[in-house]
Amino acid sequence: MRQRIRKIDRILKVQQHLQKEAELKLGHLEREASELKVAQETLIQTMNDHETLHGLFVDVAAKRLQGLASQASAVDRAKVAQKAVTIDKAMQAKRTEKMLSGLRDQERRETEKKDLASILELLAKGASASFP
Repeated sequence: MRQRIRKIDRILKVQQHLQKEAELKLGHLEREASELKVAQETLIQTMNDHETLHGLFVDVAAKRLQGLASQASAVDRAKVAQKAVTIDKAMQAKRTEKMLSGLRDQERRETEKKDLASILELLAKGASASFP
């Protein structure tokens, strides 16, 4: 029982590590999405500023904006997939944690039963020893 608990505990630690890693990847994707959004907004503001460009670089800016939009949609798809992975890893860790808790409770109950049996055995031996 002890060995099984140690194995499950190690599995739980690995699953928690994988969960944190998935959360970090999701955080990186969210940051990348916000950076792309800021870049798009900046480019749109620059395109709207008539004094700066005078229409000279509109084609280049439009292509760049289109490229940013395609990158943003790819990052959004990756975010959706990573959210699913993150939730899956969290659920795996939670199930393992619940299993570990159940095993620890079972071990505690078995230990209590053994202790109670040994106490009862000592009391039974003590009672017969006191009467000649």
